[in-house]
Amino acid sequence: MKPFSEYFAQARPVYEFRIRLAGCEFDKSARSSMESALAPYVVDKISTARRLPITEHAEFPGMGPCEVHVVEVAVKYPVVSDQVRQAVAHKLNISPRQVLVRTLAEDANHEPVAEPKKAKDGSVLTNPELDAVEGQSLVGKSRIDSMLKELETRKHEFAAKGDHAAEQKDTPNTASPVGSHQNTIPSPKGR
Repeated sequence: MKPFSEYFAQARPVYEFRIRLAGCEFDKSARSSMESALAPYVVDKISTARRLPITEHAEFPGMGPCEVHVVEVAVKYPVVSDQVRQAVAHKLNISPRQVLVRTLAEDANHEPVAEPKKAKDGSVLTNPELDAVEGQSLVGKSRIDSMLKELETRKHEFAAKGDHAAEQKDTPNTASPVGSHQNTIPSPKGR
Protein backbone atom coordinates (compact mmCIF):
# COMPACT_ATOMS: atom_id res chain seq x y z
CA MET A 1 0.00 0.00 0.00
CA LYS A 2 1.28 3.46 -0.93
CA PRO A 3 1.82 6.08 1.71
CA PHE A 4 -0.53 9.05 1.76
CA SER A 5 2.19 11.43 0.53
CA GLU A 6 2.45 9.55 -2.80
CA TYR A 7 -1.32 9.71 -3.32
CA PHE A 8 -1.25 13.40 -2.47
CA ALA A 9 1.62 14.03 -4.92
CA GLN A 10 -0.23 12.19 -7.70
CA ALA A 11 -3.41 14.14 -7.02
CA ARG A 12 -1.57 17.44 -7.40
CA PRO A 13 0.84 17.01 -10.31
CA VAL A 14 3.60 19.51 -10.94
CA TYR A 15 4.63 20.27 -14.52
CA GLU A 16 8.38 20.80 -14.80
CA PHE A 17 10.17 22.55 -17.64
CA ARG A 18 13.76 23.36 -18.48
CA ILE A 19 14.08 26.78 -20.12
CA ARG A 20 17.18 27.80 -22.05
CA LEU A 21 17.74 31.48 -22.80
CA ALA A 22 20.35 32.41 -25.41
CA GLY A 23 22.10 35.71 -25.82
CA CYS A 24 20.54 37.59 -22.91
CA GLU A 25 21.44 38.35 -19.32
CA PHE A 26 19.44 36.55 -16.67
CA ASP A 27 19.54 38.77 -13.59
CA LYS A 28 17.04 39.50 -10.81
CA SER A 29 14.83 41.63 -13.05
CA ALA A 30 14.71 38.87 -15.70
CA ARG A 31 13.86 36.34 -12.98
CA SER A 32 10.98 38.48 -11.71
CA SER A 33 9.77 39.00 -15.29
CA MET A 34 9.81 35.23 -15.81
CA GLU A 35 7.84 34.72 -12.59
CA SER A 36 5.22 37.23 -13.73
CA ALA A 37 5.05 35.57 -17.16
CA LEU A 38 4.38 32.18 -15.55
CA ALA A 39 2.06 33.52 -12.82
CA PRO A 40 -1.14 32.40 -14.64
CA TYR A 41 0.10 28.80 -14.34
CA VAL A 42 0.85 29.13 -10.58
CA VAL A 43 4.62 28.87 -10.23
CA ASP A 44 5.71 26.19 -7.77
CA LYS A 45 9.45 26.84 -8.01
CA ILE A 46 12.07 28.51 -10.17
CA SER A 47 15.66 27.34 -9.83
CA THR A 48 18.66 29.59 -9.93
CA ALA A 49 20.02 30.09 -13.42
CA ARG A 50 22.97 28.01 -14.54
CA ARG A 51 25.25 29.64 -17.06
CA LEU A 52 26.65 27.47 -19.87
CA PRO A 53 29.98 28.28 -21.53
CA ILE A 54 30.05 30.59 -24.52
CA THR A 55 30.04 28.27 -27.53
CA GLU A 56 27.88 27.54 -30.54
CA HIS A 57 24.84 25.63 -29.34
CA ALA A 58 22.97 23.20 -31.59
CA GLU A 59 19.66 24.29 -30.04
CA PHE A 60 20.16 27.84 -31.31
CA PRO A 61 21.33 27.63 -34.92
CA GLY A 62 22.44 30.87 -36.51
CA MET A 63 23.12 32.57 -33.17
CA GLY A 64 26.84 31.83 -33.27
CA PRO A 65 28.81 31.58 -30.04
CA CYS A 66 26.54 32.88 -27.31
CA GLU A 67 25.93 32.64 -23.60
CA VAL A 68 23.07 30.34 -22.55
CA HIS A 69 21.29 30.36 -19.20
CA VAL A 70 19.37 27.27 -18.06
CA VAL A 71 16.48 27.65 -15.62
CA GLU A 72 14.25 24.87 -14.30
CA VAL A 73 10.65 25.85 -13.63
CA ALA A 74 7.76 23.94 -12.05
CA VAL A 75 4.14 25.06 -12.44
CA LYS A 76 0.95 23.62 -10.99
CA TYR A 77 -1.41 24.08 -13.95
CA PRO A 78 -0.97 22.11 -17.18
CA VAL A 79 0.66 24.11 -19.94
CA VAL A 80 2.32 23.34 -23.25
CA SER A 81 5.99 24.12 -23.91
CA ASP A 82 5.13 26.56 -26.70
CA GLN A 83 2.87 28.59 -24.40
CA VAL A 84 5.67 28.89 -21.85
CA ARG A 85 8.10 29.88 -24.59
CA GLN A 86 5.84 32.62 -25.96
CA ALA A 87 5.04 34.00 -22.49
CA VAL A 88 8.69 34.11 -21.40
CA ALA A 89 9.88 35.66 -24.68
CA HIS A 90 7.15 38.32 -24.49
CA LYS A 91 7.89 39.28 -20.87
CA LEU A 92 11.68 39.35 -21.34
CA ASN A 93 11.35 41.32 -24.62
CA ILE A 94 13.46 38.86 -26.59
CA SER A 95 12.84 36.88 -29.76
CA PRO A 96 11.15 33.48 -29.34
CA ARG A 97 14.13 32.06 -31.26
CA GLN A 98 16.27 32.82 -28.23
CA VAL A 99 14.08 30.72 -25.90
CA LEU A 100 13.98 26.93 -25.83
CA VAL A 101 11.49 25.22 -23.52
CA ARG A 102 11.35 21.46 -22.99
CA THR A 103 9.79 19.29 -20.34
CA LEU A 104 12.27 17.42 -18.17
CA ALA A 105 11.35 14.15 -19.92
CA GLU A 106 11.95 15.69 -23.36
CA ASP A 107 15.24 17.16 -22.23
CA ALA A 108 16.41 13.81 -20.83
CA ASN A 109 15.58 12.06 -24.12
CA HIS A 110 17.21 14.72 -26.24
CA GLU A 111 20.79 13.86 -27.08
CA PRO A 112 22.88 16.42 -28.92
CA VAL A 113 24.04 15.05 -32.23
CA ALA A 114 27.75 15.39 -32.79
CA GLU A 115 28.66 16.80 -36.17
CA PRO A 116 30.79 14.48 -38.30
CA LYS A 117 34.42 15.44 -38.47
CA LYS A 118 35.69 16.56 -41.84
CA ALA A 119 38.78 15.06 -43.42
CA LYS A 120 41.68 17.18 -44.62
CA ASP A 121 40.25 17.26 -48.13
CA GLY A 122 36.87 18.53 -46.84
CA SER A 123 34.92 15.30 -47.26
CA VAL A 124 32.60 14.16 -44.50
CA LEU A 125 33.29 10.47 -45.11
CA THR A 126 34.44 9.14 -41.74
CA ASN A 127 33.59 5.47 -42.04
CA PRO A 128 36.71 3.50 -43.04
CA GLU A 129 34.59 0.48 -43.99
CA LEU A 130 33.15 2.40 -46.92
CA ASP A 131 36.61 3.05 -48.33
CA ALA A 132 37.26 -0.70 -48.65
CA VAL A 133 34.20 -1.36 -50.86
CA GLU A 134 34.88 -1.21 -54.57
CA GLY A 135 31.97 0.91 -55.77
CA GLN A 136 32.57 0.65 -59.50
CA SER A 137 31.79 -3.07 -59.50
CA LEU A 138 28.27 -2.24 -58.29
CA VAL A 139 27.52 0.56 -60.78
CA GLY A 140 28.55 1.70 -64.19
CA LYS A 141 29.27 -0.05 -67.47
CA SER A 142 30.74 -3.21 -65.92
CA ARG A 143 27.58 -3.78 -63.84
CA ILE A 144 25.34 -3.36 -66.89
CA ASP A 145 27.39 -5.93 -68.81
CA SER A 146 27.25 -8.43 -65.92
CA MET A 147 23.47 -7.97 -65.59
CA LEU A 148 22.95 -8.63 -69.30
CA LYS A 149 25.03 -11.82 -69.07
CA GLU A 150 22.93 -12.99 -66.11
CA LEU A 151 19.73 -12.39 -68.05
CA GLU A 152 21.00 -14.32 -71.08
CA THR A 153 21.89 -17.38 -69.01
CA ARG A 154 18.46 -17.69 -67.38
CA LYS A 155 16.09 -20.22 -68.85
CA HIS A 156 12.50 -19.20 -69.25
CA GLU A 157 9.94 -21.82 -68.32
CA PHE A 158 6.34 -21.38 -69.31
CA ALA A 159 3.40 -22.72 -67.32
CA ALA A 160 1.39 -23.99 -70.29
CA LYS A 161 2.78 -26.87 -72.36
CA GLY A 162 1.88 -27.42 -75.99
CA ASP A 163 -0.97 -29.90 -75.18
CA HIS A 164 -3.02 -27.49 -73.13
CA ALA A 165 -2.63 -24.69 -75.64
CA ALA A 166 -3.96 -26.90 -78.44
CA GLU A 167 -7.00 -27.97 -76.40
CA GLN A 168 -7.97 -24.40 -75.78
CA LYS A 169 -7.83 -23.51 -79.46
CA ASP A 170 -9.96 -26.50 -80.55
CA THR A 171 -12.98 -25.87 -78.32
CA PRO A 172 -15.52 -23.61 -80.01
CA ASN A 173 -16.80 -20.76 -77.94
CA THR A 174 -20.58 -20.65 -78.43
CA ALA A 175 -21.80 -19.04 -75.21
CA SER A 176 -21.39 -15.34 -74.60
CA PRO A 177 -19.76 -14.54 -71.27
CA VAL A 178 -22.17 -11.63 -70.81
CA GLY A 179 -25.91 -12.32 -70.68
CA SER A 180 -25.85 -15.94 -71.78
CA HIS A 181 -27.97 -17.19 -68.87
CA GLN A 182 -31.41 -15.91 -67.94
CA ASN A 183 -32.12 -15.61 -64.23
CA THR A 184 -35.17 -17.56 -63.09
CA ILE A 185 -37.87 -15.30 -61.77
CA PRO A 186 -39.75 -16.83 -58.81
CA SER A 187 -43.52 -16.92 -58.95
CA PRO A 188 -45.15 -14.44 -56.56
CA LYS A 189 -47.93 -16.93 -55.71
CA GLY A 190 -45.56 -19.58 -54.55
CA ARG A 191 -45.74 -23.21 -55.80
